[in-house]
Amino acid sequence: MEIILTENINNLGQKDEIVEVADGYARNFLIPKNLALKATPGNVKQCKEKKKLIQQKREKGKFKALRVAEKLRGVRLVLEREMGEEGKLFGVVTSQDIVQEIKKRFSLEIDHRKVNLDEPIRVIGIKKVSLKLHLEVEIDLEVELKKCEKNTKRAQNG
Repeated sequence: MEIILTENINNLGQKDEIVEVADGYARNFLIPKNLALKATPGNVKQCKEKKKLIQQKREKGKFKALRVAEKLRGVRLVLEREMGEEGKLFGVVTSQDIVQEIKKRFSLEIDHRKVNLDEPIRVIGIKKVSLKLHLEVEIDLEVELKKCEKNTKRAQNG
């Protein structure tokens, strides 16, 4: 019997794939557990339409990611943070800080989970950070962390 899988099933196939299985396996296990549908002409047509919509959505997401990547290509983000007397940084720079700076400078909304930052930045200097904007679109940014100038002036005047 031909069926359309509604879930990924090991050793059988991926979601929305049409596969051939034994009649009993389909009727007694897959269909009752909502893991599959009979591959009727209507269900096959609906599945193909669904796949087409998913592909269009994926292409649209890739196009948007490419536009964002063009705006950010070769950019160096400069973040200023306070430092203590011994040159130690107060706090850390996280993916949220990087996303906020991008939003402030470029008016671009990026999810902080798309910033590949192994660990928060804790030292002054330049660090390369990659943004995975889409499955097929990834770019590198330079994040420069500087000592905040405003606080040093305040400390000298105070």
